[in-house]
Amino acid sequence: MSLSPRRTGLPVLAIVALLLGACAQNAAYHTLPASAGNCREHPAEAVCTQSYYQEHDGFDLAFAEYSDRGNAFSDRYIDDVLARVRDMAETRGVVLVTFVHGWKHNADENDSNLVDFKRSLIAVRDIIKHDFGDSALGQRRLVGLYVGWRGASLDLPVLDQTTFWDRKAVAEEVGKGGVTRLLLELDEITSGGARDDNVMVVIGHSFGGAIVVSALNDVLTERTIHRTRGKGYAPTVGDGVLVLNPAIEANQALAFVEAAIKTDYRADQHPLFVSLSSDADAATHYAFPAGQTLGLLFTWQQEALERSYYIDREQPDVPKALREAHLDATTVGNFAPFLTHRLTASDEGGKTEFQVATCAVSPDGCRPRGLTSLDGHPTIRTLPQNYPLYFFKTDDSVMQGHNDIFNPRVRSFVVTVIDDVVRRNLARVSARELGRPYVAAPSILADPAALEARMETIIHAMPPASE
Repeated sequence: MSLSPRRTGLPVLAIVALLLGACAQNAAYHTLPASAGNCREHPAEAVCTQSYYQEHDGFDLAFAEYSDRGNAFSDRYIDDVLARVRDMAETRGVVLVTFVHGWKHNADENDSNLVDFKRSLIAVRDIIKHDFGDSALGQRRLVGLYVGWRGASLDLPVLDQTTFWDRKAVAEEVGKGGVTRLLLELDEITSGGARDDNVMVVIGHSFGGAIVVSALNDVLTERTIHRTRGKGYAPTVGDGVLVLNPAIEANQALAFVEAAIKTDYRADQHPLFVSLSSDADAATHYAFPAGQTLGLLFTWQQEALERSYYIDREQPDVPKALREAHLDATTVGNFAPFLTHRLTASDEGGKTEFQVATCAVSPDGCRPRGLTSLDGHPTIRTLPQNYPLYFFKTDDSVMQGHNDIFNPRVRSFVVTVIDDVVRRNLARVSARELGRPYVAAPSILADPAALEARMETIIHAMPPASE
């Protein structure tokens, strides 16, 4: 018996209806105006949860949401957020932490990335309050800015895995769109006014890291090339950029890496770019290179490049080609030649201890891993003094997978980076207030022992994630 066209069409229509119903909205989640104390007084009500500017105890949380084409859904919302941040930056001062979420996440109030970001803000708030108390720095307002985009486009288990490459393309589009303008405006607000005691840190995870790299690639290249007209200092975007398991190819970062390795920097150079990626991240170690290799097979003609700085540690005098196939198939945080440090952790007597080593000291910890034909110990021959790019590689002792970015050990790393920025900022402000010359301390990231100690102090004082 044959089926009629109407009957055969029913399953297809049902599948189409199911997929359409499972599509995540391509619209803003936070559309209500701000109101004073909205989340202190009514934390569970729409006046808080749907507001694009939320006032919590000890911190504010703002939202900037973008379409798949990289355009802000509402210029009015964005302008109001920028105006509020500017007002605080010019009056009481601000510590601004901007976070760009990754794949399979969005700006829904119940999204796990957003929930964990709030917890991280609470940790930063507590550290500022404990360490800086009633000082001028301690009085600055902590503001978290959550950059939302449609990282979750399909709300169906298993099938959502198929959105990886579609969302990668969208992430790069979003990064080249309104996010570039947003970050540059925030940079101007926090560093271009009369006050010099504001702090701004940019954090991106997964495709959020891809958005950040796409948004700032040209900016970082320009700043490393000019180095304030030969004075040896490359201005940061805000006070630094941090990406976690960034899902974007190393080729996208090659321009600013090559610009950064040309000459030495001053001792007071702040970190321009910090990356933390894990060996335990299967998405960037296997899915990413497989997809890139197949996807680019008939798109680009990839070449072997001559680079005098590119060597193998074991054979430094043997010419080595830098292959575009490796640059395209490896994420920026996993590309062995870029790596500068190895970070691991262990439990000793019920407490976490961190181990940090440079790749020169621990070369095996920085070798190529995952699905790659790159082998040996490839590296950059000689890094300049006070090199401002930090590429940390870790393993499952710190980060157990692609999305494991808010566990206490990773949070301690992130909070340490923010804490370091705040401390160096405080030293500058204190020197000015006391009328004495400011002697910049090097970043804690440049001192493995100091980094270990500070991360251990922070993690042991950190409340459980559920609090």
